[in-house]
Amino acid sequence: MTTPQVHCNIDEKMFSRAIFLTRLLTGGVLLYMSVGCLLFYRTFLTNAVALNIPTSIAMGVVIANLFLALLLLLGWLTRWAAGLCVLCTGVLGFVFFASNFNKVYVGLLILLIAALLPMVLLGPGRISLDFANARRRVEKEFRG
Repeated sequence: MTTPQVHCNIDEKMFSRAIFLTRLLTGGVLLYMSVGCLLFYRTFLTNAVALNIPTSIAMGVVIANLFLALLLLLGWLTRWAAGLCVLCTGVLGFVFFASNFNKVYVGLLILLIAALLPMVLLGPGRISLDFANARRRVEKEFRG
């Protein structure tokens, strides 16, 4: 008995729209988180000192997460930005809550990571600067 051949057809336009919306929402949440750490910097830095983390490293992670969120919003270097956002978000959460996690925060962090993983694995989609740059490079290559 032969096994049937089943194929999954994906509408590329809808996929690109879904990834675009995911990028916007996730980038907005990361931007909100970074700006929150900057606005409440006294609490953030006090917690960093209590955890024996140098304040320069803690603030560096905040600034890095801020720029990574902007890269996600623009769709530039999306895979790298999403992958690094997973790490920065974990560090920011660890410092901001002074390693005193509650179940709600852990659940929200898992949801944020779940939103970042499709961008890491599948890329930014058509509505991004990555796609526009790739299209420009291909057109330039075929022109000779």
